[in-house]
Amino acid sequence: MVTDSEIQHLTVPEKLFAYAESYLRAATALCEQLVAGNAPCTWADGAVVLMLSAHATEMFLKGLLLRRVPEQQVWNRGHDIEGLTADLRKHFPEAEFGWEVPFRTEYPENMTADEIATLSPFRDAPPSILYRYPVGKMGKDWNGFYGFEPNSFLPVLRELKHDFTRLRCVAA
Repeated sequence: MVTDSEIQHLTVPEKLFAYAESYLRAATALCEQLVAGNAPCTWADGAVVLMLSAHATEMFLKGLLLRRVPEQQVWNRGHDIEGLTADLRKHFPEAEFGWEVPFRTEYPENMTADEIATLSPFRDAPPSILYRYPVGKMGKDWNGFYGFEPNSFLPVLRELKHDFTRLRCVAA
């Protein structure tokens, strides 16, 4: 039996890293099963892989930010990977912290916030919510069309693991 006593002594950033890595391992394990054909590949399975990896990304960003700037109000960001990435760029300007954070979309600089909101694949909800629920509030379908292909996403998960390891080391 395992208990939370394993992590009680850790700092908040280290607790967030532990959870981020576990979410990522779970996403990778399911994706590997789908690639191997050991489980039927359904949208529900793909959405779970996407949700787990998006949540892992969010928690990892919060851990990095709190490690460098303990007073950073990461909790006010909720599930906002875009906002957390902006905070990352602000507080980690060094080249070794370069990271193509997944679950974000980059837009041309001349686009207005309204134009971006209209085009964003996450206009209804952030990825860790969008992929967590089959429908939005009041049972309404999400706007847009979403897909998942495990063979294409598995390398993304492996790169994410590599980035977590690399960034955690340079942020120490």
